[in-house]
Amino acid sequence: MREAGRVGYYINNHVKLAGAEKRDEVLALFESMHRVFPQWVIATCPMMHPDILYMSPNCDHVFGHDREYLIRKSKIENYLFHVHEDDQKDLFECIKFMQRFLEDVGFEDHHRYRAILYYRFRHANGSYIHLHDEKTALYLGPSGNLYYALFRDLTEEKPFGGVKMEIYQQDETLAKIKEYRPSVKRNPMTPREQDIVTLIRKGLSMKEIAWQLGISQNTVRNIKSRLFEKYNVSNSIELLNFTE
Repeated sequence: MREAGRVGYYINNHVKLAGAEKRDEVLALFESMHRVFPQWVIATCPMMHPDILYMSPNCDHVFGHDREYLIRKSKIENYLFHVHEDDQKDLFECIKFMQRFLEDVGFEDHHRYRAILYYRFRHANGSYIHLHDEKTALYLGPSGNLYYALFRDLTEEKPFGGVKMEIYQQDETLAKIKEYRPSVKRNPMTPREQDIVTLIRKGLSMKEIAWQLGISQNTVRNIKSRLFEKYNVSNSIELLNFTE
């Protein structure tokens, strides 16, 4: 988040220098950003700006594809083709949640919010990367808002813990105000499952959890297996990331 904040601060300050009403100058700024922040890909929103299809030239560093291919695939239904099959439904639910939130906020305040989506995307080499997809907007005065996204590969930094979205509000400080996990909302944990996740988070072994709850180790093992299947995770670390 600190790194993303640096990128946002850089953009906002340089847009003022570029001229808030001159989109060509703003896009030229985007074009040069990959030299300052090579790990971040910046792209205009294809839904809000179908007439401006832009993605920074360092996109092959994250996605493995060149930008001509990705711009051709910029419509949301084609982009979803590269999203992990198990994540597509939840990602679509997150996008709908974000759209409803922005409708309630009002157009003039959109630039005060940023939404970060986490999901898996198929790299050009066929592997899946854990993607940070941050949606935000620039206020361009009479020209309105310019909506854009920042992408970064998180695969080496943190294990994937399921599709989720975080919404932040920028006033004097940046504060998280909402978090949305479609799978958890769709499949809430039972009280017993919550007990076991809480004890796993405390570092207790399966034997210790069984003793603490007065149940057998086999019961603990079965509940953990159901949780892995329920939330499409493969180990306790992913489960804790998913349910944090």
